[in-house]
Amino acid sequence: MLVLYLVKYRTLSITIWKPGAAWTRAMIYFTICNLISIWTGTAETMVTQSIVNPDQLSDPMWFFLCTFCFFYIFIAYWILWAKMTLTFDRKYNIYVGLVFGTIWGLSTGQILLSFYHLWNMMGFPKWVVYLGSFACMGLWQYFVHDYYWDVYVSPEHDTPKSIKFKTFVSHIPNVALCLLFLVLYENYWLYVFSQTFALIATTIFQKFPAPWAKGEFHAPMTKKGMFGLPRGAGFTNIIN
Repeated sequence: MLVLYLVKYRTLSITIWKPGAAWTRAMIYFTICNLISIWTGTAETMVTQSIVNPDQLSDPMWFFLCTFCFFYIFIAYWILWAKMTLTFDRKYNIYVGLVFGTIWGLSTGQILLSFYHLWNMMGFPKWVVYLGSFACMGLWQYFVHDYYWDVYVSPEHDTPKSIKFKTFVSHIPNVALCLLFLVLYENYWLYVFSQTFALIATTIFQKFPAPWAKGEFHAPMTKKGMFGLPRGAGFTNIIN
């Protein structure tokens, strides 16, 4: 993917959005996430861990918190996030949404899980692990989405208003709730599944194009960020 990108898309302007370039950039990012998961030992722990411990099934608090996390993600992403998302008449492809969203979710879930895994290995109290993991997850998501994903991967799908709305209604509560469940019960697979459930929704409802899709696509609008680097700004010229 890196060779393909350097040969074919390296000089592509950020004002032009091409499906092939977006998929290539995304796959490079997914690979980095998965490699970090392997290097930190997170993937190894997942392989040796069952999805659910049998004794947890009889714990009403575990059942409540697990159900609440997935229910909140359904409301926050499958309903609210979807309503606040622009598609610019992009064609809908449910299969592409499921494939891309699943890969995106499994990869993102693992990189976020890796932060928790590293903090947890240090032997700190759970509240320290929670705060440290939350800070790392939040900073990673902020910089990756603002300076990479929403500039070089996703087609335009937001406004300045929707970015703020999604941050405080979808993204931050998702990190806070699912991390709390993870810290308390250490269900690695369920944490990754929860993030996959969220990102399948974001892929489907922004109508992420297939790599073979033809036509013109609305590139993300950007503004200057730190050190003058472009960051996602959201679409600001909506005609009612």
